[in-house]
Amino acid sequence: MAMKDGIKTTLKTLFLQRAIRPLTVTTLACLPLSALAQSLPTTLYAPGTTDLSSTIQQAIVTNPQVNASWANFSASGSDIRVAQGGYLPSIDVSAGIGRQDQQNDGRGSYDSDFAELTLTQMVFDGFATRSEVERLDRARLVAYFELLGASEEVALEAFRSYLDVLRYRELVRLAQDNYREHQRVFAQIEERALSGAGRGADLEQISGRLALAESNLMSEASNLHDVTARFQRIVGELPAQNMAPAPSLATELPADVSQAIELAFQGNPEFHAAIENIAVQRAEREGARAAFMPRLDIQGRTGTNNQDDAIDGRRDEHSIQLVASMNLYRGGSDYAAFNAATTRIEEANSLRETACTNVRQTTQIAYNDTQRLNEQLNYLNEHRQSIDRVRGAYQQQFDIGQRTLLDVLDSENEYFEASRAYANAQFDLTLAQARTLAAMGQLMQTLQVARDDIPSLDELGYEDSASRVEMACAVNGPRGFTLEDFTSGI
Repeated sequence: MAMKDGIKTTLKTLFLQRAIRPLTVTTLACLPLSALAQSLPTTLYAPGTTDLSSTIQQAIVTNPQVNASWANFSASGSDIRVAQGGYLPSIDVSAGIGRQDQQNDGRGSYDSDFAELTLTQMVFDGFATRSEVERLDRARLVAYFELLGASEEVALEAFRSYLDVLRYRELVRLAQDNYREHQRVFAQIEERALSGAGRGADLEQISGRLALAESNLMSEASNLHDVTARFQRIVGELPAQNMAPAPSLATELPADVSQAIELAFQGNPEFHAAIENIAVQRAEREGARAAFMPRLDIQGRTGTNNQDDAIDGRRDEHSIQLVASMNLYRGGSDYAAFNAATTRIEEANSLRETACTNVRQTTQIAYNDTQRLNEQLNYLNEHRQSIDRVRGAYQQQFDIGQRTLLDVLDSENEYFEASRAYANAQFDLTLAQARTLAAMGQLMQTLQVARDDIPSLDELGYEDSASRVEMACAVNGPRGFTLEDFTSGI
């Protein structure tokens, strides 16, 4: 009798504990799996359907980071036209009117006015204009590659955020499954306890596991909220209610990591920007040499000077002349400017080396992740399927008294963790493929997305400097591995 009273007390306590739990979790978990999108709060999605390519297309068109890079590239074209103006003549007009006082034989005060037109054409400026045009032309290429790099970066971030929304929607679904299964076991144990066939300790145990399942569900829901907010920041709007699965990019990857690195050096925008920056600094140094050379200009003038009541009266002047000029001393500023430009070339070379190592490392890691995760998926799936069979067998054995409740709960928890690991690996594999393509500068091309206002390299008259021997980077580095490489000697 005392035992039954204890069980009743336990049941009453547990019932009250269940009643005061947040109802939102219970309601969410009790919905059918086919209604997952409908089971999510409406604040976490926008009505409609979308796919990966359209999401990335919208991101690269509307993202402020890309638009800022586009504005910088557009302004660089105007900078070139500013420098090209140095080849053309400069025409100036000046005029004035006033009163003049003279203290000579024709002393007195007179009204005066003048007007003058001056034309100056540069003949030779020590190649300063040519160097400036070259510098700004290369700077425009740097801005172009920075624009491509920003677009690839935002495309990858949009890809990542799209995958993360899909990922955590799936993890929420798995957590709902896990919670629902714990509810089923709780109801089964509760029924046994009420009939006197169960133990109060079992009811306490399943109640604790059910609380853990609720906590897991809330954790996944919180993660989904966070990645949804990140998606909105990158893309500019909430993810759609129905999102198409991300396509596999496995067929777009090269055969081995060496090919991937070579393609990365050929196509990575940041690497090409670093190379063009060297040319920018070299052109700046050539421009600094102009200060040590003479300057030749053709100057033409025509004008009139009128002094009322003056002895000379009106005087018209017309002249054309070749003017040579050269600075002899400017306080050492020219030498300092030349030395600074030379040092910046060394800086640019070091930045190219940094770009080499960064591109190589990023590509190696991303490509290795694709190989590792591809192999790991098989093991994770095998583990998940095995645990699924085990938990089914454990439940049947528990029903006939051959397994304890702890065995059943442990198998359920292991299946939940195995399912999470398998789902995460699937999304991680797709993301690793995208990271590899982004490192190679080919993610947008592969997904067939682009900004319409970005010109091609041919339109810019680009000549690939990365193909020169002195600009090449080594492709040597660690290679991929398989499980057999680490188990063959065991």
